[in-house]
This record gives sequence, structure tokens and C-alpha cells, in this order.
Amino acid sequence: MTYHETIIDLVHHVLSKGIEYYKNVDSGNAFDKILRNYHQFNLNGDKVYRRTSKMAQHYRYSENAWKLKNNLSELYFEHLIPLKITKEKLQELIASGNVSHDSIKTILDENEIVVITRDEQKIVDADFKSSLPKESLDRLAVVGIKIEEQTKLNRLF
Repeated sequence: MTYHETIIDLVHHVLSKGIEYYKNVDSGNAFDKILRNYHQFNLNGDKVYRRTSKMAQHYRYSENAWKLKNNLSELYFEHLIPLKITKEKLQELIASGNVSHDSIKTILDENEIVVITRDEQKIVDADFKSSLPKESLDRLAVVGIKIEEQTKLNRLF
């Protein structure tokens, strides 16, 4: 079993126990940690998160973050889709009775980490900390954050 399959299996276990079980696990930050970790490893199981050489191969960067790519203290790892929205989609699986490994994988795979600067993170959070703009699924583009050309094709999977 791969790292990502293990995370999906953990999420499946939590969701398949029903809404009360989910709420109990979600009441702390354990569930958040599980979801956040999904995008920290590549398909080979190599940790990418906070590993500058691997990050440059797998994560997309803002133009400003790319200039600071070796200065981790200036960088912020932003999920393209806020975790709150991902969790809402996962909760909907419970309500619809569609809790499956495939449906969970689909939801988790639609997200990614984009490396931005700490200043850019403040701009994103000012308007879209836990939401997406109505006109676009890309909250970074809406606030004027441009992706560095060299990283546009980077992906974990």
C-alpha cells in the first residue's frame, strides 16, 4: 500500500463510521493533519514538503516565491483549495452515502500545495482564507498571484 492509499484508507475509515464519529475526530486537529499530509509526499513516497530540492520539482511556486525558493522561512505552503472546503466535500460523502476510496481520492487529488510568500499568504487570507471566489476556482489568480513559468507543469502525482 502506498502512502497516499494509506491516507485515503484512514479518511475512508473515519467517514464510513458516520457523521458523529467524523465530528469527534475533526474536533481536534488530527483529521486536518491527515488531510494536509496527503500533499506532502510524491507518488514514490518521498517527502517533498519543506525539502527545497524536491519542492522545486513537484510544487508550483508563485513568481515571488520562486525568487526565494531556498529561504524556507519566507515561504508559505498554501492549499489551492482551502481545507475547509475539502472537509465539506468529504462530509457530503457521508450524507450522500457515497463514501468510497475512489470518491475520497477524487476529492483529495483535486487539491494541491502551491508555494507562495508569507506576504502573499496574507493577501489570500484577507479575502479567501476559507473560501473560493465565486468567479473562479483559483483564488491565487484572483488576488493577482502569478505562477512561476518554470513550475507551471509541476505536480506531485
